[in-house]
Formats: sequence, C-alpha cells, structure tokens
Amino acid sequence: MSLQYLRALAAVGVVLFHQFQNVSPIFILGKYGVGLFFIISGIIMVSLTEGRAIKPLNFFIDRLTRVAPMYWIATFITFILGCVGIYSPSIYSHGIGHFILSCLFIPSLNEHGNMMPTLFIGWTLNYEMFFYLVFGALLLIQGRYRLIVLAMIFLSLALCGVIFPQAPDLVHFYTSPYLLEFLAGCCLGAIFGLDLMKLRAWPTVALIAAVIIAMAGLGFVFPLLWTGAATVLLVATFMWAERRGYAPSFPLALMLGNASYSIYLFQQIAFDATQTALRLLHYRPGLHTIPTRCVAVLLAILTGIAVYRFIETPLTKTIRRALDVSRGASNSSSKTAATARI
Repeated sequence: MSLQYLRALAAVGVVLFHQFQNVSPIFILGKYGVGLFFIISGIIMVSLTEGRAIKPLNFFIDRLTRVAPMYWIATFITFILGCVGIYSPSIYSHGIGHFILSCLFIPSLNEHGNMMPTLFIGWTLNYEMFFYLVFGALLLIQGRYRLIVLAMIFLSLALCGVIFPQAPDLVHFYTSPYLLEFLAGCCLGAIFGLDLMKLRAWPTVALIAAVIIAMAGLGFVFPLLWTGAATVLLVATFMWAERRGYAPSFPLALMLGNASYSIYLFQQIAFDATQTALRLLHYRPGLHTIPTRCVAVLLAILTGIAVYRFIETPLTKTIRRALDVSRGASNSSSKTAATARI
C-alpha cells in the first residue's frame, strides 16, 4: 500500500513539474518523481523474485507484457498527433525510423539531436527496460549474490560515465547515475522483503541508514544521488510506517497509485488535447495561465485514471490470461513428453 501511495506522489509530481516548473521553484521537486519510480521498481523486482525460481525468459516476458503495450499505445497516439501537427515541440521527431527504435526501447538521437523517444517521457522506460534486462539475466545466479553482482555492474557503468564523459551518446545514456537509484531500490527490497516483515527494528534501521549514507557519499561523485539519498529516506519511511502498522487507507491516493503508469504515459497527450481545445476556443494565452495549467493537470490525471480503468486493466488481464494459458499448455506438453520418454 505504501508503494502505491509513493507511485501516486511520483506521477502527480511529474505532471505538476511539467506544467508548473516555470511558475514556482517548488514544483521543480516534481522532477524527482522519476527517481522515485526507479527506486520503487528496484524494490518490487527484488521482492517479487526473492526466494523464487524464475527463469530469465519468463521474467523478461512478464516485464515486457506489463510495460510495453501501454507504452506502445501512447507512443503511437503521439506519433499520429505529431504527423497531423497537433503535437510538435522541438524535441519531437517525425521519422518512422526513430518511431520504431522508440518502440523497441532503443535510445537514439532524433532529428533535433535529442536523445528522446517519440513519446519524450519514454526515456525513463528505456532505463527501466535496461534494468529489467540486467536484473533478469542475474536470475541465473544464486539469490544471495545477485545484489552484489548488480551493484558491481551498475557502479562500474556509472563510473565509466564519469571517466569517459566524451563517450558516444548511447554509451553516455547507459552509464547514467540513474542506474544507481534502481540499485538503491533493490537494496531496500532486500532489506524489507515483499511482506515488509523480514528483520527486527534495529538491524533494519542500520541497513537503511547504510544505504542512505552510501547514496549520499556517492553524491560527491554523482550529484544526482544527493536527491536520490533523500528519496531513499522518503521511501524507507513510508515502508517502515506500513511495517509498524501506521498505514491509513487513502482510497484516492491508492487509486492514483494504481493509475500512475497511465497518468505518466498519457499526460502529454492530455496537455495537447487541452491546448488544442483552447486554440479552437480562440483562447490565445493557451496553457500559459495558471487556471489553464490547472485544467491541463486535472485533465491529465483524469485521462490517466480513465485509461487505467478502461484500457490498461482489461488489456493487462487479457495478456496475463493468454500467458497463463500458453505456459499451462507448454507445461502440459512437457509433462506429456516426459511421460512418453519414461
């Protein structure tokens, strides 16, 4: 429940940042919702795989089917809007090649020289998929060593980014300190576990403090991690409160947390819809006034909730059902073949 509240905070924070960053400095804090998403992702991946024998291929398929369909839908809509001139910021590319690379989660420069996918906020999904790729591959080794190996890989990549600042753009992308926020999330996942009841109080506090101190220390090399350390403290506080039974029910926050992925993906589409409507109404200021920005934020959140309820949820259930049937048939075939061999 606490993680859903944090997802809601991250999604709404990013939406507010995109609309109000030039209005007041306080809204700049919203951009750190991205790091919050990364940390939460690390927690969930460790918690879901801890103590379970999961094949890397099954892990990849599960993650791809969870993340990709909605991202592809949002990317396709954005591409069409761009082609008809509704969506045309300077970071947008009309190239079909760039569109294909975006759908494949491959970072690439667009025609404006920006390392942004067709749906510009999809750059975070490129990091997510890379994290899944590395984490899934580590399922081949024993659980007790995974976190150590992951730390070695991500720390090495981040250090390479510092040592070789003039590396090609693709290399620079995959050597970002953002990777260390996934790592911090994995550490919290290992500390708390999925049931949030793994350790006694003081060992838990000591381990959490160690993660925060490590992040703050690395902040001297990677300044991004100063805010990353603060985010880890925020997440750990929420998880600790839930563990101690201090997790009141907030239905609205829970709903926003459930819909956070759709809110995040479709926010720009909602902004474009608002801007287009204002243009049709001959309202020249557009989204440059505080009231219209508020309307855009509200529409983005409502759009995300509607997409979650009427598209994401049924689509995800259908895909999961198909995967279960496919795996059930595969397991049945394997048992039949094994019986025949016997």
